[in-house]
Amino acid sequence: MISQDLTNFDKEMGAEDRLSAPPDFSGPVKDRKVTDPLCLLLLLASWGAMTYLGIWSIQHGNVLDLVTRKDYMGRHCGKDLDEEGNVLPPKFAIADLGFNGVCVNECPSVTDLSPTSRDSMVCKSNKTIANMTKCVNQGYLENTKMQLHLLVLCGACMYDFESKDIFNNCIPVAVDDISKAINSTAYRYFEAENNNPDDSPFSMVQYIQPTYAYVERFAKDLWIAWNMVLGIGVGGAIVLGMLFLFILRIPGFTSATIWISAVSVPIILGGIGYGFMRLGIYYNEHPDYIERSSENIDLAIQIASYIFFGLAGIVLLLLIFLRKRIALAIGISKAAARSVVAVPLSVFFPLLQLLGWCTFMVPWSVYFLYLASIGGDTEQKMTLFEDFEFIVVKHEFDYNAAYGFWYLLFCLYWSSQFIVAVGQIVLSMCYSKWYFTVDKEQAVDASVFRSTGVTLCKHAGTAAFGSLVIAIIQLVRTFVLYTQKKIKQAGADNKCVDVVICCCQCCLFCLERCMKFVSKNAYIQTAIFGHSFCKGAHEAFYLILRNAARMAAVGLVSELSMWICKLFIVGGCCVASFYGIQEVYPDEVTSVGGLVVAVAFLSWFIADMFTEVLGIAISTIIQCFIADEEMFSRTGSYFVPKELDDFLKSLDEQNEQNAIKSFKQDSGETEQDS
Repeated sequence: MISQDLTNFDKEMGAEDRLSAPPDFSGPVKDRKVTDPLCLLLLLASWGAMTYLGIWSIQHGNVLDLVTRKDYMGRHCGKDLDEEGNVLPPKFAIADLGFNGVCVNECPSVTDLSPTSRDSMVCKSNKTIANMTKCVNQGYLENTKMQLHLLVLCGACMYDFESKDIFNNCIPVAVDDISKAINSTAYRYFEAENNNPDDSPFSMVQYIQPTYAYVERFAKDLWIAWNMVLGIGVGGAIVLGMLFLFILRIPGFTSATIWISAVSVPIILGGIGYGFMRLGIYYNEHPDYIERSSENIDLAIQIASYIFFGLAGIVLLLLIFLRKRIALAIGISKAAARSVVAVPLSVFFPLLQLLGWCTFMVPWSVYFLYLASIGGDTEQKMTLFEDFEFIVVKHEFDYNAAYGFWYLLFCLYWSSQFIVAVGQIVLSMCYSKWYFTVDKEQAVDASVFRSTGVTLCKHAGTAAFGSLVIAIIQLVRTFVLYTQKKIKQAGADNKCVDVVICCCQCCLFCLERCMKFVSKNAYIQTAIFGHSFCKGAHEAFYLILRNAARMAAVGLVSELSMWICKLFIVGGCCVASFYGIQEVYPDEVTSVGGLVVAVAFLSWFIADMFTEVLGIAISTIIQCFIADEEMFSRTGSYFVPKELDDFLKSLDEQNEQNAIKSFKQDSGETEQDS
C-alpha cells in the first residue's frame, strides 16, 4: 500500500512510483553492468597502502619484543646475551611483585614458601640487588629467615613456586599460598614498624595476586582443554547451525518458532512486572529484614511493575493488531526456509566468508604485531605497601605508530564489512533466483559459485561502497571511545562530558544500525535488478516506505526468530561443553565455568554467522514478494510460492485490494467461469 503521509519531496523523488517489470522479466537480470568501480579501486588502494605500512613495520619493528618475554633488564630470554657473553636461558620466571622476571633454564617444580637462602628463591642479580637502596639500607641482604621474606617485599626476589612451562613462560600452578605468604610477611613488617597491618598497603598485592590467579587458572584450563573448547565452540556451533537451518523445513516448526518469539515478548515483560510486584509485597511484609537505601523504594518498585505491565499490554495489543502481518511474516519465513533448503550450498557460504576473513587476518595480524613492536622499553617506578619502591620495565609504543594503528583498524573495519556485503549480495542473488522461478518443485538454477563470480566481477564496487560508509561510522565510534578513555586518564572526567559522549555513542550506534539496514536492502536491489549502491538504496528505501507496516512486522518477528536460533546454538554448545569437559577432564580442569564462557563466546559468533543466512533469505523474499506485488498485481504473477499463496487466500479483499494474486489461481478460476 502507498503511504498517505509522503511529503512533496518524497513524491518528487519517486516514492509513489510503483516498480514496473522490465520487458520479459523472469528474475534477476542477466545482462549486468559493473557498478561503483571507483569504490573497488579505493578498496584495492587501501589494501596496497596497508601492505606498504606492513612492510615498513617489518623493517623497523622487532616482533620478538612482543612474542618473547624479557627479563627485568629488557633482554630477550633465549636470544640476547648476558654480562659474560652467554645466551640467556630460554624460560621466563617472575622475580618480583611487579611481574618483572629473570631468564631461567627450568621452571620451578615445587613451591617453597620457607626459603633458607637466596639460592632457593628466584632472585635478580647480586649487582642489581646491591643497587636497590631499600633492600640494602634495611639489611635485607642478610640470610636470616625474616630478611629473605622481606626481599620479596622490596622487589629483589620471589618465592619458588610450582609452575607449568607454557611457551617458555613459567605459569604458576597456584598462587593463593604465595599471596597469603606475601601478605603475612607484610603484616609482620608493618606491625614491627608500629603501623596498622590492616591498612591499605596490602590492597595492591591482594588485588594483583588473586587477579593473576584467575588468569593463570583460566590459561591453564584452556591449555588443557583447548581441543574441547575449539571443537565444541566452533565445530559444534557449525553443526547446530546447519541443523537449525535444515529443521526449519519441518511442518509447523517455523510457525511455532515465530509465534513463540512474538508471544514471549509480552510474557517476559509481564513476568518482570510481576516480579517487581512480588518484590514490593516482600518489602512490605519484611520491613525490618531488608535494609532500604531509599525511603521511596516502595513507590519506585510499584511504578516499575506498572510500567512493565503496561508495556506487556501494549505489545499484546500490537500483536493482535498485526496478526495478519505476522501471518505474512510466517509465510515469508516458511518461504525463506524453503529457499535455503533449495539452495543447500548457501548454508556453507558463511564458511567461505570465514575463510576469506581469515585470509585477510593473517597478513593484517602480522602487520599489527610488527607495528606494535615499534618503540622501546621504558622504566617506571612502582610502589608497593607505600614503603617499597622499585623499577618496572614496560614496552612503550612509538607515538608516530599510533597513526598506523588507526589506519589498520580502518582497514579491518572496511574489509570485514566488505566480506559481509559480498555474502549478502551473493545470497540475495541465489534466493531471488529461487523466488522468481515458476516451477520451484524442480531444481532451481541458483548456483552459489556462479552468483559469487557475478558479484565479484560486477558488483564488488557496490559492496565496497556500502561497507566503506559503515566502516567510517565504526571508526568514528571507536575514536569517541578512545577520546573518552583519554579524558578519564587525564582526570578531566565529569558528568557533562559523560552525557555528551554517551549521546554521541547512541547517535552513532543508531546511525550504524540504520546504514546496515539500508545497505542490506540496497544489496538485495543490486542482486535483483543490477543497480548501483545509490540507486539500489533509493529504490529499497522507498519500497520499504510504501510498505512500512509489513516490513516492520516482518523485521521484528524475524529478528525474534533469529535470537531463538542463536540461543539454540549457544545453549546447545554450552551444555555440551559443560558435560563434555567434566567427562573428559574431571580432575585436570579447575574451573569448568570459565571454559564454558569461552565456548559461549566462540559459538555466539558462529551462530551470528549462520543466522545471517536465514536473515538475508527473509529480507530477500519479502522484497521479492513486494516487488512482485507492485510489478504484477494487475496481471497476476507466476512466481508466488505456495507458502505466500496460502497467506494471500486468507486476506480480506476489502482491506487488501492491491494485494498480488497468484496467476495460477486466477487462471483456474477463469477456466471454471468459462
